[in-house]
Amino acid sequence: MTELASKPIMILGAGVYQVPLIREVKKAGHTAIVVSPGGDYPGICLADVFLELDITDIGAVTDSAREQGVIGIVTAGSDVGVPTIGTVAESLGLKGPTRNASETVSSKIGFRTFLQKNGLNCPNFAACRSAEDAISFCDSWDNGKVLKPDDSSGSRGVTILEAGAGTDMIEEAYRHAAQHSRSGLVCAEEFLAGMEVGGDAFFIDGTLGFFTTTCKHMEGTLVRGHSLPGSLPRHQVTQVKNEIYRIASRLGYRDGPINFDVMVAENGATAIEVGLRNGGNGIVDLIRCSEGVNLHRWLISYVLGVPISAEQEEKPRAVSSFVFGSPGAGILRHVPETTDLRRNVPEVLDVVLARNAGDRVEAFQHNASLIGYLLLDCGFADYAEVTARAQQALELEIECG
Repeated sequence: MTELASKPIMILGAGVYQVPLIREVKKAGHTAIVVSPGGDYPGICLADVFLELDITDIGAVTDSAREQGVIGIVTAGSDVGVPTIGTVAESLGLKGPTRNASETVSSKIGFRTFLQKNGLNCPNFAACRSAEDAISFCDSWDNGKVLKPDDSSGSRGVTILEAGAGTDMIEEAYRHAAQHSRSGLVCAEEFLAGMEVGGDAFFIDGTLGFFTTTCKHMEGTLVRGHSLPGSLPRHQVTQVKNEIYRIASRLGYRDGPINFDVMVAENGATAIEVGLRNGGNGIVDLIRCSEGVNLHRWLISYVLGVPISAEQEEKPRAVSSFVFGSPGAGILRHVPETTDLRRNVPEVLDVVLARNAGDRVEAFQHNASLIGYLLLDCGFADYAEVTARAQQALELEIECG
């Protein structure tokens, strides 16, 4: 890519998960046009051109993309800007998902409706416009349920309810989800038993140029990290791969990135979430370290129309990510240096920060309120022991208030 003349590429978002993509655009010699609301987002200072806009304001972003003459529009780690990307790409004739595909996967209710209509694996679900709708759905099924905002990301507003949860708990879960839903809709669905895995893939002309599943480490609704290689047996990896193929085929999605969360059980694989972008929570870093594939570079090549060199390590390296945050709201006063962490936890490969000393932080109740994540030289078998030492060594100093 470096031999090409500089091209203007628009990146939606300036958070911790967009920073590596912004850097990759600049490293390739292109102009990074970063679109984000104002604030203490780390990607703003890296931008060649910064546009202070709401990335969900499709009209304003489309007009700006046209004015800037962009030849590609991308994001990473968040679904919030994906519908905007679909509309801009379609309106300006750029490479990217269609508006219909991007809107479908970015709505929990829309995605489940799509799965159901196309005969794909899908949990029982309901679109809820009131607490009464949620109570009615929960009373209809004996197993556990999950209530989540229709159009949010980063585990915001998600509540898992055990079987037999009372009306008060359901109402509270509904209110919690509705607070984080831009559309006001809440998706209620049955809780699926099995093993939840994450993963990223990249389609090239209708085939999978890259595909991997991760061992996903959860703490309630929080994603605490991923490990590569994953822990699924080969036949279940094939089940996940086939389900992602089927979903992409029904969407008419033949080229580009796809991030997914899938529940795997004895009766098959069910997609919980699919995003038409590269993943977050350190997964792109892990893939680069473990399998030698730079998915951000692939994405840039794709939007530029440059052939992608689809090479992959035959024997992946065991690596993991560990996402961390604050137990309460306040001002972040101290985060240890990488060298200090390595002294106590030699498995630390890198520290990636979303917040710096002096920044205000919120309680780590969803993944959007992270302080940062560690990249670790360990696999899933050693994950619990290594991350316990890492958590102790972090010694975050938070001034409450």
